[in-house]
Amino acid sequence: MARDTRDKILDAATRLFAASDSRGASLRAIAREAGVNSALIHYHFGSREGLFEAVVLRALVPVQARRLTLMAAMKAQGPPSAAGLARLFVEPLLPTEGDDHELQAVALRLLARSFTEQRSLVEDLTLKHFGDLMYTLGDLLSKALPDLSFDVKCQRMRFCVQAALETLSGSEMEVASQHGDAARERLGIDLIDFLAGGLEAPMSTRPRT
Repeated sequence: MARDTRDKILDAATRLFAASDSRGASLRAIAREAGVNSALIHYHFGSREGLFEAVVLRALVPVQARRLTLMAAMKAQGPPSAAGLARLFVEPLLPTEGDDHELQAVALRLLARSFTEQRSLVEDLTLKHFGDLMYTLGDLLSKALPDLSFDVKCQRMRFCVQAALETLSGSEMEVASQHGDAARERLGIDLIDFLAGGLEAPMSTRPRT
């Protein structure tokens, strides 16, 4: 029963946090949406901040699990390519057979909004819970793009994450979804091609500000 209550709170919080900025969903509204007493939110999560972190983490877990599987296959195939790296930012966000597309879309909107509004929190949670995966991703990036500086590689990783989240949680994915699986797949392929070009672009000679 406690697990069911916790999940109901997380589901409600995910919907409301995804629909408004990170400061816009009150505990009272979340409790009302979940059909529980506000005290239960404090019992399970301690605070609004604790609830927000739990919601973001739950959205990240399936994405990182898929990414880990892709990375293992990539490492077995030899030196990675820019296109292969771009797949790591896109494919884990795409719905697969058996997924609840509506629920996944809400989770993606939550991650996109959180990365924009509270990026440091998302990055801290990612390093805390998926540190080994992120270090492996950085190693793959270094092998594929050895001529880029560390700062530039980190910046391009952030660009890829944000572009993938914004595209796959936004209007382009909504339009593609109306046309079925083939259109969603085409959007994913186009996004991978776009990100691959950005990843392997030569470093700018202009001074960074």
